Amino acid sequence: MRALARRGLGLSFLLLALAAAPWNAALAQVTVTINGNVAHADISLVSGLQTYDGEVTITFDSPTDLTAAGLNLTAQLVNPTDPAITARLPSGVSVDPAFPVLITVEPTAIERIFASGMETGETGEGNLRFVNAYDFEIHTHELVFVPGTSYRVFKAPLSGAFFDITADVTNGSVRGRGRSGGFSQFMMVSDTRAETLLGLPVIALGKLVDLELRLVAAILGNVLRLELAGLLTNVQLALLSLNYATALVQIDLFILRVNQEAGTGIANVWRSQRDLVNDAGDLDGLARSLRYSIARLNGGP
Repeated sequence: MRALARRGLGLSFLLLALAAAPWNAALAQVTVTINGNVAHADISLVSGLQTYDGEVTITFDSPTDLTAAGLNLTAQLVNPTDPAITARLPSGVSVDPAFPVLITVEPTAIERIFASGMETGETGEGNLRFVNAYDFEIHTHELVFVPGTSYRVFKAPLSGAFFDITADVTNGSVRGRGRSGGFSQFMMVSDTRAETLLGLPVIALGKLVDLELRLVAAILGNVLRLELAGLLTNVQLALLSLNYATALVQIDLFILRVNQEAGTGIANVWRSQRDLVNDAGDLDGLARSLRYSIARLNGGP
């Protein structure tokens, strides 16, 4: 009886210890599989008695050397009230305690001397390479989807400020998608900021500014730069006049022209050596997130 009592007491202490485990002591299980141009990660994070499950799917355009090890996808739990996290988010954007998961994708760059034998989809260098933008999807049943949901996919450089890359959010339970031309950290967050302020579409206008700045930084010919800048000016004028249907037409033309010029007039390659700038992928991702915001203003989901 005493032995049983001691076992019961020990189990109680173990459960209490698990329940009190800090966020950074969570047990992480991330399983990454590769199928053609798609990387899929099953994520299961345990903290105390709570388990947080989710999936990440990354769909690449013409990747080479795409391997689970080379992709280097990891996940960890964060404390939603930790200043180290909240300081990286815009005011009005927060981490839902039901899914406080930080996903990091930092593909490894390896020297050629360490590369293994070639397989299908490999160059022999062992370094991930892709063109244009990738689709990034976070899916979890820990969150509940409602029409007009505030959940968004945010992205950040390592330890940097997060910004919205959402291109779509659907149910199942919550499935958020975005596009980008580079990595590295991602979160599903709740964005409760007002989409309009004093009658102006402030979120969309903010995304437009970010897109304009990225266009300025891109290496382009003068004729193409003027054409794309003109399309963004048309978007701005339409937004300021609250003509969202016209704004959608103009941003769609911008996306079309970026994709048409990708690889010829616009640099469109990313590789894990990080010696190339994927202007086309970044422009496409920012433009599609702006389109999502405009579509919502125009009565979309």
